[in-house]
Amino acid sequence: MKVHTVIPFLLFVLVTSCGAQEQPASCLSVADDGVHDFGDITHADRPEHRFVLRNICNDTVRITHVKAACGCTTAMLSGRTLGPGDAAMIDVTFYPPRTTNGHVSKSVAVWVDGGKQQQYVLRVEADIRSFFRAVPDKPDLGSLRRQHPAEAVVRLENVSDETMEITEILSALSIEFRGGDEVPPRVVPIEDAVFTPRQFTLAPGEGQDITIRFTPQLEGTLLGSIVVYSASETRQVEVTGTIRK
Repeated sequence: MKVHTVIPFLLFVLVTSCGAQEQPASCLSVADDGVHDFGDITHADRPEHRFVLRNICNDTVRITHVKAACGCTTAMLSGRTLGPGDAAMIDVTFYPPRTTNGHVSKSVAVWVDGGKQQQYVLRVEADIRSFFRAVPDKPDLGSLRRQHPAEAVVRLENVSDETMEITEILSALSIEFRGGDEVPPRVVPIEDAVFTPRQFTLAPGEGQDITIRFTPQLEGTLLGSIVVYSASETRQVEVTGTIRK
């Protein structure tokens, strides 16, 4: 009698276990692990990419909100509630920051209600090419003397296919003054920097020499950059040097 009682119970457990489907660790599936590379772009580009998120679970998943990590990226969601097998689209647009060059990576966070994973991260990448090339790339003014006029020349070249108008050149140069026994260290802006010329136009392939003049009032390390403004880009050219007595 006991045998007849136990065997049906075991059969019930086996059938139930085989019929149940284990939920995946992540309910939303997205191609390429949620990463898209725009490749080479310029500051004038506004590249877009559509991420498709598909619900691969048996339960309904609801996307509560989507948020880009910075203001240079926007994300538009097509729908919030996804039944089993349903998909939602997130259109991501990247606006290259005016002062950024080189490789960048920006993220978009997706929060969901339902399923095991509560947050997903989408990512877009790009290599931002500057419209300009500075020669030298990072000017080193070498050894300068305190309270003696300093002068240096940096060449700016237009490496784009468009005519570029330089609207302004400003200084972001400072001196890292190390101080002494009774004077604390500090960073002091250089306020008398003069650039010649400050406004000009460059056709594709053309270059222009920019002369920098200033008189350092403290000894220490020269830090910062000269800032070149154009309609599409703000280019910072880093400058280094040492000021001695």
